[in-house]
Amino acid sequence: MGSCLFNKYNKRVRHKNHKSHSVSTVIKRNINGMKIVQNSLLILFALLISLVMTEGLFYLLNKDTSPPKIQVVEGTPNSERLDFFQYHPVYGYSGLPSVSKRFYGKLITHNSKGMRGPEIEYKAADNVKRLAFIGDSQTWGWAVSDDETIPYFASEILNKKLEGITVESLNFGATGYGVDQSYLRYISEGIRYKPDIVVLTYFADNDIWETATSEAWGVEKPFFYEKVSGELCVSNIPPKRASGWPSDNLENKFDFKLLALQIGGFNIDFSKTQAARYFKNRSINSSLFASWGTDNSEPLKAIKNHIGCIEKEPAPEIKEWEDKISLTVNIIDQIKSTAEAQGSKFLVVTKPLEQDYRSGEAGYDYSTVLSRLNTLGITVVDMYSVFKEKGVPPEVAYQGAGHLTMPANWLVAETISLHLLGDISNEHSVASTQQ
Repeated sequence: MGSCLFNKYNKRVRHKNHKSHSVSTVIKRNINGMKIVQNSLLILFALLISLVMTEGLFYLLNKDTSPPKIQVVEGTPNSERLDFFQYHPVYGYSGLPSVSKRFYGKLITHNSKGMRGPEIEYKAADNVKRLAFIGDSQTWGWAVSDDETIPYFASEILNKKLEGITVESLNFGATGYGVDQSYLRYISEGIRYKPDIVVLTYFADNDIWETATSEAWGVEKPFFYEKVSGELCVSNIPPKRASGWPSDNLENKFDFKLLALQIGGFNIDFSKTQAARYFKNRSINSSLFASWGTDNSEPLKAIKNHIGCIEKEPAPEIKEWEDKISLTVNIIDQIKSTAEAQGSKFLVVTKPLEQDYRSGEAGYDYSTVLSRLNTLGITVVDMYSVFKEKGVPPEVAYQGAGHLTMPANWLVAETISLHLLGDISNEHSVASTQQ
């Protein structure tokens, strides 16, 4: 009997202990669950604070990462700079390599070196004469097809007139270039092709002000100035980079739409965050790859060899217009000296301002620059006089924003060819006799 009572007591104690243990376990589990919830909330809160702080930081960073504000000509955006050019740490910008796109309905093609036209090797083949064209949009070929540019027509005309010689045209033109940028591109890229003749297209509409400034068309550029000794020095190297060039931004190299996610039935688009916006405006073209583009040129070395003076900060602004004209003329004269030192002939072809041509009187800027170039002994092909002599109507010569039409380009190329025909033939005859 006592044994039976003892067993009953033990059972009740064990049951009570088991019940107490179960309650304790439940309490511990609840406490652990609460800790997990608390920790999870703390982690989420910390992540939220981090995201807010990160977004705030990138918001501040994004204040200085707006795309370049490209100016307009006659109300037309100069979108060709964004479509066909990219940032360059010496020229300000240079041609996009291997691009083919339509502009005003015309096909624009760049080769792998960022030059308009077909691929051309650095070393010329036997019996090949080369013309290097430098200049701005008129050289490059604004709103004309690849086979309607001045350089293209020049080689076509000369190849039809010459026997035993092949003429190749190199188009180093870039829309919006001043003569200073053209000069820098010539000494760092053009010389490598060993051209026989260098032709500068002087665009009287804007070459003076483009040259005499450290910023043109909303984009920073190199800026030459004359030292007290009279020597030229190039400043603002490298020009400040305007982030947002479509050609080399991560936005065009990575699909940011992949950052639009669906989490727990919620759509979260990280591509619209300030952090994503910042990286969209980051360029990997110069930071991770070749600093000077794809042509392996060495602009800084070229500047040291041919100019000898480089400064990081931009030179003081030139205030007097006459001083701007003088700087432009002096740089052109420097191009002539450099070309002749390389064994190349040099000439300038000028395009008159549309309003001057329509009014029938060459303007002050056009006439002054031509006069000074003639005084310096620089060969000038004056297209104002040629257009007048040929009786070319303004509406036939010009197509918009002061640029020449395809027929006018052909006339420019034909006039250049007539100037060069005798020189090329004589050089070929001399070379053949020596062989």
